[in-house]
Amino acid sequence: MQRSRKECFYTVIISCILFFLFACQHISYKDAKSQKVIVLLSGSEEDMSWNKANIDGIKSYNAQNDQRIEYIENIAEKDFERKVLQYADQGYGLIIGAGAQFNDVIEAIAPQYKNTLFCIINGSIFNQKNIVSVQIKEEEAAYIASCIAGKLTKTGVFADIAGFPNEPMKKMLDIYEKNAVCIARKRGIDQAHCLRAYTNSWDDLDLGFKITEQVLEENADIVLVYANKVWLGSLKALQAEPDKASMIGIATNQCSIDENIVLASVIFDFDKVYAWIMGEYKNGHLGKQRVYPLGMSQDLFHVQYSKKIQGQVIEEINDVQKDLKAGRINLGKE
Repeated sequence: MQRSRKECFYTVIISCILFFLFACQHISYKDAKSQKVIVLLSGSEEDMSWNKANIDGIKSYNAQNDQRIEYIENIAEKDFERKVLQYADQGYGLIIGAGAQFNDVIEAIAPQYKNTLFCIINGSIFNQKNIVSVQIKEEEAAYIASCIAGKLTKTGVFADIAGFPNEPMKKMLDIYEKNAVCIARKRGIDQAHCLRAYTNSWDDLDLGFKITEQVLEENADIVLVYANKVWLGSLKALQAEPDKASMIGIATNQCSIDENIVLASVIFDFDKVYAWIMGEYKNGHLGKQRVYPLGMSQDLFHVQYSKKIQGQVIEEINDVQKDLKAGRINLGKE
């Protein structure tokens, strides 16, 4: 009987030690509210695209909350590893990579920092417990843009210029092209088709300009560019020949730059993204699953129109957004 009590005593001691060691390897939910948080960006708000959308969302969150999100812009690819290590070593509780370009570096580093939670916006699916992906349902934004493009085209030739041919980008463009062409053909433009180009760059304005010149020669009259700063080069080419083509903006209100060229913009409300991320993080829920898709169910996208667009087109696009939110459009079958 005495031996049994000793065994019980040692069992309790060992259990307490194991519990303590386990707890030290994980950020407690209570701790999350006081942890430092930083977002790493490969560009700046000057791109008027992906990076600006993220920064606007961060600023909006910071203006309304005590726990601030830090961010650092213009991180060159060669510096990704150094920056991730820097903030992990400094004990940041949550490190967010704004874009799939941070996938490889974070996947390699995360196992060394069990006390840090890593989040990649539009990241891949990872097996490590301390990496999560918040995936913006860009296919929904593409579908909205395609409905606008299909209704506005006159030639039926659509051009889309993208950064890198990763799987989410290809899926997004596939949906955009198929639906835009379908709408144009229903309008009687039988030869409707799409031209697609990848820049393999997020900031080569000259390449954006040259590609846009080429698609104009092929009679494109609606251009969509999703390649961060590259779109500014494309805009410059369109401004040089303003009667040939127009643009559908993506991610931010690009109409505000030139509403004579940019007829409508599908805006990503990143204030909602960062409010959601921080809410889940502080409540201890972020990290309970590997992937979190966000889209129209969270009212993530809305459309800004130029003064050239009025009436029926706006009403029809409003209906499209309502149908997406209600789940009445299955993009998996588009």
